[in-house]
Amino acid sequence: MAVENELICALDDLEATGILQSANRMDIKALLNPPEESQIDGTTDEEICQAVLAACDSLEEGPMDDDVEGGVVIEPPPTYCDMFQAVSIINRYVDHIDAPVARKLEAVMASFGCQMRLERSQTLTPTHITDYFHHI
Repeated sequence: MAVENELICALDDLEATGILQSANRMDIKALLNPPEESQIDGTTDEEICQAVLAACDSLEEGPMDDDVEGGVVIEPPPTYCDMFQAVSIINRYVDHIDAPVARKLEAVMASFGCQMRLERSQTLTPTHITDYFHHI
C-alpha cells in the first residue's frame, strides 16, 4: 500500500508540473492489469496445460540450433587467426599503393593488430610446465 501511495504522489507531482495531463492519467489498477490482458477468451486450464505440454514435447523432439534465429543462419564471428590473415592480406595489398590513404590504412591496421593481440593476451590463462605432463 505504501508503494501505491508513493506512485500516486509521483503521478500527482507530474500532473502538477504539467508533464502529465489529467486526461492521460490512468488508474493504477488499470495500468498494472490492462483490461485487454485480463480478458479470458474461453480457454480452459486444460487447454492451456495441453498447449504447454505440446510445446515442451516439440522442444524435446528436435535439437535446438543456436545458429539459426528467425530462419536466418547466424555465422560465428571470425577467429583471431582469420582476422590476422585478413589484416596481413590487406597490408600486402596496401604495400604496393603509394598514396596517403594507403599509409593511413596501414596505421589503422597496425593499431588494430596491436589491439587484437592485447585482447588475445588478456584471454590467455597462465600455465605451468607441469601442466603438459601426465602424472603416473
